[in-house]
Amino acid sequence: MVAKQPNVLTRCVAAIGLSIRSKLLIAFMGITGLLVALALFGLYSLQQSHARTQALIRDQERIEYFNQIHAYVGDLIVMTVGQYTPYELDVAGGGSFFGAPLYDRVGGLQLFVAKGVRHFGQPGMPDADLVARLRSELAVLLPHAIEVQCLRREEGKPVAAPFAMEKLFEPLRGIQRDVYTVVQDIERDMAARARSTAVAYQASRQLVVTSALVAVGISLLLGYAISSSLVWPVRRIGHALDTVAKGGFDARVTVPNRDELGELANNVNATSEQLGDLYQEVESQRAELAKEHAKSEALLYNLLPADIAARLKLEPDRTIADSLPRVAILFADIVDFTPRAVSLPPEDVVGFLNKIFSAFDELAEKHGLEKVKTIGDAYMVAAGMPSPVGDPVHRVAEMALDMLRVVTEMSGEFPDGLEVRIGLHAGPAVAGVIGNRKLFYDVWGETVNTASRMESHGEPGRIQVTAAVKAELEPGYQFVPRGTVDVKGIGEVETWWLSGKQAAA
Repeated sequence: MVAKQPNVLTRCVAAIGLSIRSKLLIAFMGITGLLVALALFGLYSLQQSHARTQALIRDQERIEYFNQIHAYVGDLIVMTVGQYTPYELDVAGGGSFFGAPLYDRVGGLQLFVAKGVRHFGQPGMPDADLVARLRSELAVLLPHAIEVQCLRREEGKPVAAPFAMEKLFEPLRGIQRDVYTVVQDIERDMAARARSTAVAYQASRQLVVTSALVAVGISLLLGYAISSSLVWPVRRIGHALDTVAKGGFDARVTVPNRDELGELANNVNATSEQLGDLYQEVESQRAELAKEHAKSEALLYNLLPADIAARLKLEPDRTIADSLPRVAILFADIVDFTPRAVSLPPEDVVGFLNKIFSAFDELAEKHGLEKVKTIGDAYMVAAGMPSPVGDPVHRVAEMALDMLRVVTEMSGEFPDGLEVRIGLHAGPAVAGVIGNRKLFYDVWGETVNTASRMESHGEPGRIQVTAAVKAELEPGYQFVPRGTVDVKGIGEVETWWLSGKQAAA
């Protein structure tokens, strides 16, 4: 039987005129060279991992720096808008925030930005231009903030607030947008760097595994021992890196090696821990940004009706103006408020109005009415706006009767008593949002003017209505004829006193 011929490689090795020891030594040297190459590659990977980690830490420091600037600017924007804050909001607890000096906050932001120049604003750094621009813009804003504070102290809110919106609001909005854009860019760079790290790891793993298999082919025993001491820890480190790449920042790897692979495993563990901390900080900053956004949303919905605010968000550049075919308007005025206010401290005046108008607000919510505005001691609500309702006149009539009841109950709490005049009218009107910086939803038309005249030409403790209101409320309500009233700007108008609801049969 003819023996099977060895393959070409076997023949070539056999033909080499060297001793077995020399061949083994050459094989060992080849495997040693492979190990050296693997160690060098491990060191290179470690350096790359360290460089990526330092880059991520640097990016996180940038994100934290600009997020704090964003929060500062968000507070300044809210304080700028808060220059319009009505007295009743101050009493409710907002005065300590909105009343804080604007220039202190601008100066604090200016100092914070300046502190970051050394780390983020040096020439050649990616954020140098933005930091320089922020410092320049804040230097311009600080005198305006000081001027706002002087105007607020000397002229009051009606003068200080428009000046603040003109000189501070839009520049602050621009700074906020610039900072937010930078944060988004940094986060995108961090995500791209994380993806590239995963790709680099995959390539590194393939190279190490291939080298280990070559070592096994050269010498089974020696190759197995060497490959076991290399492939196993590398695969464990690879598994840990793969887990980290998928978001499992609590992954840790333990290897028996006390060489470069052991150091690499320790660095992987440290990197995983640092990435976990960075991720938690990023999520915390993201939550803070979401909270600031929620504050802005809440402020918008406090200024405007929900439907109008939603429309304004969808089309911010569109003029909102609606023709309302049927609305019912209620005007109420506190009797003898002006002489009473003259003798009271400002805090008591605000507390007086806040107590009464808060009760009226609850009634408006109860009857589904839209509070339009308060002017001094006058209170105005409407039914049928911004969205039509089926019974607008009945709603304002019910609220008017409830207002008389509430005022009667509260009258005993005030030394001089308490009375209101109320006027009602219904008809078509026009409503819309006015203003570019301070948004305000208002309603206009003859219906509004007539309702206002019904109140101003009325009597304390009574509800004066027009024929249009009486026609819709009959026969469910009781009326007392007043007769013809000469109404300024309108002429002679026949009116009635609404005295209550008809008793059930």
